[in-house]
Amino acid sequence: MSFADLTRARYSCRSYRDEPVDPEALAAVLEAGRIAPSAHNNHPTRVLVCDTPELRAAAASAAPNFARGGSVFGAPVVLVVCARTGDAWVRRHDGMNSAHIDTSIVCDQMMMQATELGLGTCWVCMFDPEQAACAPALPDGVEAVSMLTLGYPADEIADAARREARRIPLERFLDVRA
Repeated sequence: MSFADLTRARYSCRSYRDEPVDPEALAAVLEAGRIAPSAHNNHPTRVLVCDTPELRAAAASAAPNFARGGSVFGAPVVLVVCARTGDAWVRRHDGMNSAHIDTSIVCDQMMMQATELGLGTCWVCMFDPEQAACAPALPDGVEAVSMLTLGYPADEIADAARREARRIPLERFLDVRA
């Protein structure tokens, strides 16, 4: 699959089959995140793999709007993508910490790898990071930034015309004033 095809095939999956993720597929998704680039090669991202009923329930309790079947969207795996902000590169001109950017790159690479393998994903940011940090307890200095649900889709991607209608037009995308 070309990268262009891959970007058009990826969608936010919100319903998963009750089927465990193949361990080799999970390993490939995690490897894609592990090798993601980061600012100054500091690699501040850490991933908590929630693949047991207890860990999936803990993730779901931090994202109650999306809790289904004892998990987030009923996914068999929830990856809690965390940042060690103290390890991240900091831009000296304004103090911008790259941790959130670095974790976003990791999420993106894991999503694309999952899509290539026929897995569905949904990048979830609407959750209580403090609650996610408590169950299981994250060490001091580690912040839960995103969740990435992972599994075999039980839903289908919307048709191309419907998806295109929701996208920003190129002219507006290229115009920073808009």
